[in-house]
Amino acid sequence: MSSPQGVARSNGRKSLEWAKKFRRSFPSQTSTSSSSSLPIAPNSGFRGRAPIVGMKGWLECLGYDAEIINGLNVIHVAGTKGKGSTCAYVDSLLRANARRKGVDLKVGMYTSPWLQPQNRIRINSEPISEELFLERGREVERKLGLDNPSPGIKLPGFLQMIALTAFHTFIEAKVDVVICEVHHGGEFDATNFIERPVITAITKIGIDHVDNLGGSLEHIAWHKSGIFKEKVPAFSVQQAPAAENKLRDRAKEKNVPLHFVKADTQAATLKSIPLEQQENCALAIQIVRGFLQRDKGSLENPDIKAGVESCYFPGRYEIINSRGCTWYVDGAHNETSLEQAAKWYKRVADASATRVLIFANFSDKRTRDWAKLLDKLGHCLESLQMSAHHVIFVREIEFDNHFSITEEQLDEYADHWANKWPSSTVQKVGRVKEVLNMAEIIRNGAQILVTGSLYLGEEALGILKDKCT
Repeated sequence: MSSPQGVARSNGRKSLEWAKKFRRSFPSQTSTSSSSSLPIAPNSGFRGRAPIVGMKGWLECLGYDAEIINGLNVIHVAGTKGKGSTCAYVDSLLRANARRKGVDLKVGMYTSPWLQPQNRIRINSEPISEELFLERGREVERKLGLDNPSPGIKLPGFLQMIALTAFHTFIEAKVDVVICEVHHGGEFDATNFIERPVITAITKIGIDHVDNLGGSLEHIAWHKSGIFKEKVPAFSVQQAPAAENKLRDRAKEKNVPLHFVKADTQAATLKSIPLEQQENCALAIQIVRGFLQRDKGSLENPDIKAGVESCYFPGRYEIINSRGCTWYVDGAHNETSLEQAAKWYKRVADASATRVLIFANFSDKRTRDWAKLLDKLGHCLESLQMSAHHVIFVREIEFDNHFSITEEQLDEYADHWANKWPSSTVQKVGRVKEVLNMAEIIRNGAQILVTGSLYLGEEALGILKDKCT
């Protein structure tokens, strides 16, 4: 992707402190659904109330009915891997097409996760300012009566509140189109209040969020396809047979025209971008073509070239040169993504140099099994002859200790790796900044892979870009 920009930096981090108020502890009791109006998911359940519950009511309190939301021309994107990158390509391609035609197009984009919540809400690719985020967020808070809530009032959770703030921001900004990434799942997701999106899309489906979505591709695909809407065109990358069959079944049930996209149909156009992003970009091209065809418009080759070249989404297959080393940053945080990150590292890094792995993952074990993640990454690196000489495990994110593991868990990570790959030197640090002081490891020419968490990637990028030489 293109030049590094698009990460809002703030010393005060007031937006994060404001948003933290809406975090809730993870419920211990499983409930498939707390509302009889919601369908029952096959072989999976939600803990507590499904995130979609309450969203329409809150939007109506803000003055936004279905007609207003539908008028935003929403492109809704679900999947396990590549959602954010696909959204970024759609954004860049739409704006490249508009520039060629001399059209003033304002594109809103909502993606997650990010440490700083204003980074989740973008207009024409740029994150909104912290000041604007706080202004819009506090407006939502006041209109919902949350600044001084009555006893018993149901408060939105963290992601629900960010999504409400995002759509309030887009409506106030009078954007022409919104690209919306699902948090996770689809059927019960907080973003699934959109009744008539213009297009829906599914990126690669893999095993992730198993506690909520189920432990098979078929069950997970059921959730992802929950964003399908009757007669609304849907696009998907090619999937494993179990996932593809379930998507086809759900499309038929919902009367949805579903199209599967092959990356190799755009091989000549996509050769300039990382191999790992070509499938996401091919999907984005078809999404944009479908979007433009509504008004008999078309996406031309110059639009694709310009859109691909100008697209940038932080922390996805990003390479930074800093302190005499090369840092390879990818926020892969599930088994499917980590396998791709390992292959990318093999393809772009100097295998003859000192190889360093910096890893963190803060997911609850009910969502992701850290041992399986480490095994997947370690075996992939080993099979590619790219095993790390040094491995550094990070315990927490500096500016948000919500993303942290205990010292005992950190020891478990380190011991697990040392037992499986004893040739690696294993170290533990509290925070990313401490890595930069490890001169015996971070030496000139080192090839450093930073992965396991988008939050880890965001913090690392912030530090590295401040110190780029």
